[in-house]
Amino acid sequence: MGESVDENLDLDALRRGNPRAFARLVELHQPVVLGLCQSMGLRGADSDDAAAEVFAAVFRSIARFEGRSALATWIYRIACRVIPKVRRRYRAASSQQPDETQADENQETPLERTSRNEINARVWTAVESLDDRSAIVVEMFYRRGLSVEQIGQVIDCPSGTVKTLLFRARVRLKEVLSRQEIVS
Repeated sequence: MGESVDENLDLDALRRGNPRAFARLVELHQPVVLGLCQSMGLRGADSDDAAAEVFAAVFRSIARFEGRSALATWIYRIACRVIPKVRRRYRAASSQQPDETQADENQETPLERTSRNEINARVWTAVESLDDRSAIVVEMFYRRGLSVEQIGQVIDCPSGTVKTLLFRARVRLKEVLSRQEIVS
């Protein structure tokens, strides 16, 4: 989940407030935090603001990090508390979608690529309609590749609850997407 990334960080320097160590922490964890922001429907400056608030909270709290979980898990927990608050303040009006890339994109025809991009856009727009907790779980499982157990650590709930959240999110997404097909 990020343990190998965290091995490159000097926890003592972070706890002392070393700006270089903190800049490295932000550099390593910013992509995931921004991805969570996008899955919550935040775009552009709103996403950047939310990420900044997450890292400000991390900076204020890092001295109290006890190491009972991976640093990445601790950061994700903070993100899962901060981003929904920012989301409520900045309900995204933009229809711009997150970039989706694939390693073998060059092998697709332009029509296939357009179709795939349209499907991805619809799916992630539908994810934005989920409640905060469900959107976070979907982001972490499908985009970030975290296991059910790792997600449970991040959102502080049992694995069974994560599985239930994923199941309900899939059902809700299927409903939303099937309505879009009828309307479109």
